[in-house]
Amino acid sequence: MYRTTAICTVWLALLSAPAWSQELTTDGVSCLPNEANAAITAAIAPEISGSDEMRLYFRRLNPTGAFYWVEMNPTGAGSYWTVFPRPETREQRELTDEWWEILQSRDWMKGHDRQWLSDYFETQVHELAEYYVSTVDVNGRELARTPTLLVEVKDRDECRLGLDPFQVGQTRNLTVGEMTQAQHGHEVFHWLCDGIVSRVSFEGILREDEFCRACVVAGWLPVVPAGAALIAGTTIEKREPRRASEVQPGN
Repeated sequence: MYRTTAICTVWLALLSAPAWSQELTTDGVSCLPNEANAAITAAIAPEISGSDEMRLYFRRLNPTGAFYWVEMNPTGAGSYWTVFPRPETREQRELTDEWWEILQSRDWMKGHDRQWLSDYFETQVHELAEYYVSTVDVNGRELARTPTLLVEVKDRDECRLGLDPFQVGQTRNLTVGEMTQAQHGHEVFHWLCDGIVSRVSFEGILREDEFCRACVVAGWLPVVPAGAALIAGTTIEKREPRRASEVQPGN
């Protein structure tokens, strides 16, 4: 009886343990060029399964808004890459008591205090961004992730990051994933529409990006002389940009 119990205990322990542990790393990015794209790479060992995804999660450093994500592309041997959307020109918000309560637990705050962060914000011309890389399974369950990192957004002449042809192609065909229902139907908060063609909803449903698509249509609106009519049967709907609902930052 005792021996049977011992064997069952060991078997249950093996079932509850993870099949393997994965080491996920990224070299990160030194900066993000304002209103331009930047590429990022990551590596994982051992390689993830074919049904798992590697993702880049990103957001601007602002008291409101949540993370978004883009899927990373495999290049073999556990290496991946993708590109950030283009940061929109925004000023860095000042640090408040309420916001400090959230930010002080960030990975990138280790070794720093509130005064350091407040002073750092004052030196920024553009709103900062934060990001991390994560692997998720087919059900969206997180398997491994890097620490959350902070990066400066700089003018293009101060942040020269070249892209190869594959990366340039990706900048024109970005699919952005949403983390909350409040992000549905709105702009990617403080990132430009350039190159964003589709979204993945909070529920995991792929769709055309209705907000950015409307902006592109508005940008292609023809100049019509006074008194002239548009082509019969053509309807142009003008949509005003809408601010995303205020949501506390993600972890």
